Amino acid sequence: MGGSDNEGVTRTLDAAAVTRKALRQSLFVLVPLVVVAAVVGWFVVGPPGLWGALIGGAIAGSFLLITLVSVLLTAKAAPTVTGAAIMGSWLLKVIVIIVVLALMKDLTFYSKPVFGVVAMLAIVVVLAAETRVVLRAKMLYVDPDPSSSTGQSSVG
Repeated sequence: MGGSDNEGVTRTLDAAAVTRKALRQSLFVLVPLVVVAAVVGWFVVGPPGLWGALIGGAIAGSFLLITLVSVLLTAKAAPTVTGAAIMGSWLLKVIVIIVVLALMKDLTFYSKPVFGVVAMLAIVVVLAAETRVVLRAKMLYVDPDPSSSTGQSSVG
């Protein structure tokens, strides 16, 4: 059983590559969901169903995808900078979504049930796509010391 501990690993991805892949996969599932939901909403409720699906998908999708963009933009930065960017973007998104939903509360041009269903579906499919990418990523969790002959990092 000689060799390294990573014999079964065919490739190692960095955090930016995993994030880019998660962003692509999320868009790959989000766009068809919103298109199908818009068509179904149109046929079931008419134009308000179309608008409800488009707005629900846009709000939920952008809320989730902005986090991935924040991670991607700060991938080369220190972990504290990435964490601050994620937390700052989250706070900004929460404030914006509260304001947008408050402004949309009394509007009647969109179907609120379609909006809610599509927003929930968008959240589920985007999070599932992101989770799938992260679980399949082959990433090192430690940076082995190259000077060590055993490949284990030294603590010291």
